[in-house]
Amino acid sequence: MKRVLFFMLAVIVLASCGTKKEAEQDKVFKVGEILAKGDSLANDTVFVTGIVDHVCKHGGKKMFLVGSTEDERLRIDLGEGDLVFKQELIGSTVTVKGTLVELRIDNAYLDKWEQEVKADSIAEAASKVHMGEPGHEQNEGNSNADIEKINDLRAQVKASTKGYVSFFSVDCLSYTTEPEKK
Repeated sequence: MKRVLFFMLAVIVLASCGTKKEAEQDKVFKVGEILAKGDSLANDTVFVTGIVDHVCKHGGKKMFLVGSTEDERLRIDLGEGDLVFKQELIGSTVTVKGTLVELRIDNAYLDKWEQEVKADSIAEAASKVHMGEPGHEQNEGNSNADIEKINDLRAQVKASTKGYVSFFSVDCLSYTTEPEKK
């Protein structure tokens, strides 16, 4: 009898854990919530909603959602293929379904980025962390701006108890726009 009760209890606990995980995946998060819970949601399929602040002009493969503060900024990436984000999305509220990806920036990553910047001051470094900051287009190819960003990130890594800082982005599977309110 004790074995049966123990087995039933174990089944209930395991079933409730699965239900909670499924509920998290079906929830539509705001940008700030995704950033706050990023560690626990990394590599999961998520739904996130926010206002499109920027669409990259170089191919339309990246857009940036903002939340309720300027620090709440999330990059949305499209993979290969014909689909692109259009400039007309700027200012729209969108809901994105995709995989949450974590990029961990540590000193080794920053060393590599710095070497890329110093090796070719004209091209954009492959390791550059692109977050669609306002005015970033004017700094493209500006190695001084990249070195300044690297030094800022080095200070953040040094202050971190984890030895790295995380940047989160979403690999977009699909998205929808909210209709304009009249």
